[in-house]
Order: sequence, then structure tokens, then C-alpha cells
Amino acid sequence: MERVERKQKRKQVIKLEPSESILSNNILKTLSFSLIASISVLAMSFYFSEYSNSTTIRDVGLIFGIMVGIIPLTIHQLKEVQRKDSIDRNLPVFLLALLSSVQSGANLIKAIEQAGERNLGALTPELKNLRANISWGTPIEDAFENFAERTGTRVARRVTVLLEMAMKIGGDVSENLEMIQKHVSEMQNIEKSRKSALAPYTYTIYISFGVFLAVAVLLTTSFFTEIEKVQDGLLASGSGTEGLFGSLASMEIEKLESALFNMAIIEALFGGLAAGKIGAGSYVAGTKHVVAMIVIAVIAFNIPM
Repeated sequence: MERVERKQKRKQVIKLEPSESILSNNILKTLSFSLIASISVLAMSFYFSEYSNSTTIRDVGLIFGIMVGIIPLTIHQLKEVQRKDSIDRNLPVFLLALLSSVQSGANLIKAIEQAGERNLGALTPELKNLRANISWGTPIEDAFENFAERTGTRVARRVTVLLEMAMKIGGDVSENLEMIQKHVSEMQNIEKSRKSALAPYTYTIYISFGVFLAVAVLLTTSFFTEIEKVQDGLLASGSGTEGLFGSLASMEIEKLESALFNMAIIEALFGGLAAGKIGAGSYVAGTKHVVAMIVIAVIAFNIPM
């Protein structure tokens, strides 16, 4: 008996190791590529900034070097978020399939095996893995725990707990499944209502960022250019720092423009993270907003007006 249990556990471990190793290898490859690309962009930006004596090239290169390091990891993480969203969206359909199979006379284990043959997006591979574990004789608790770990979503873990309880309690399984399906559907409807209610706040962040950029660009293209003309006039007349406009001669316009640009980047960083947290409930989802705002800021400050 003990040999059989060890054999079953060994099979389960062998089943789990490939997915975990593939995931870790993908992360390591992405991290290595991001690090090499980021260092290359940073080195090129500092190299060209020294020969051109321009701080703009250095600042823009620094920003894009950091972005090159972040974007691949962000894309990898966003794919994982999309996979989990697909799983959560298909869970009610999976529960309906279980309910219809049970009502037609199949037991819950057979219903799970039949549901694995359906096309349920990212949930289908995990259901096939669950069906394989059950067919190999893995204890149902371990099979469900494996399923919850592989899916990695709170809704899936809650569904597995409820399914385990339905199997242990017994009684009318179809009624229990119907209650679970309604519970999951209500949870998703609440989440959709939350996202739709908070969507205007995401737009507000972009609008405020656009207003800041508009004011900053107007300052750099209109107000600061007039100050430079006054400085040129003061230098031509030889008055220097004397007179009514003498204090303008000591103003460093390039530093003021750099300060506004840095402020725009800071607002893009925190505004993008806030937009991700408000809209999708995750700071990781906000990195796409950060990248979009930074690109907009770089374009706005470097396109000649």
C-alpha cells in the first residue's frame, strides 16, 4: 500500500516539474534579455551624450534604458494576467458544464473528465491536467490542490474548495453545483461593475497628465523662449544683471526645462501605477500606462514646435 502511494506521489511530482521549470526558464530568459538590452541602451546614451554635450540625450537614453529593461518583464506578466482572466471568465461555463453532466446522470468525477474536452480558453489545459491526475489515481484532494496551484487565481481556488465540500457533504450534487455557479457568476458581475464604475477615474488620470504636459510645453515653447530673447538682449546691450530685467540674465533655461521633463516622468510613473490599480486592481497592469505616458512625455518635450 505504501509503495502504491509513493508511486502516485512520484507521478504527481513528475507532472508538476515540467510546468514549473518551463515557467522559471522563461522568466530567466526574459530577465537576461531585459538586462542586456537595458545596459546596451544606457551605455549608448551616455556615450553619445559625452560627444554631443547634450543632457537631453542622456536623460532620454536613461529613461528608454529603464523602459527596455521593464517592458519585456511587463509583457510577460501581462500575458500571465490575461491567462488568469481567461480562466476566471470560463469558470462559470465550466460549472454549467458540470451541472448539465450531473443532471444527465454522470457523477462529479465523470463530469469533470467530460468538461476537460470542451474549449474553455486557458482553463482547458488545466482541466486536462486535472483529468489526468484523477485518471492516474491521485487523491481528489491533491488533484484539486494541484489544479488550484496551477491556475493561480483566487476564484479558481474558491471553486475547488467549494467542489471539495460538495463532494464530501454529498446530498443533491446538482443543487450544490448550481449554488456554486451562481456564486461565481455574482462575483464576476460585481467585479465588472467595479471596473466600469472606476473606469472614469482612469480617464481622469490621463486628462490631468495631458493638462500638465500642455502647460509644460507652452512654458518651454513660449515663455522660456521669450526669456532667452531677453537674455540675448541684455548680453547685447552689456547691461548684464543690472536693470529691471537683470535677474532674468542668471536664469538657466535648460535646467528649468529639465525640471519640467523630470516632473512629467514622475507623474507618468505614479499616475500610470495608480491607473492600473484603479482599473485592473493590480500595479503590474499599470506598467502599460506608465510606458504609454512616458512615451507621450518624451515626444511632447522633444518635438520642435
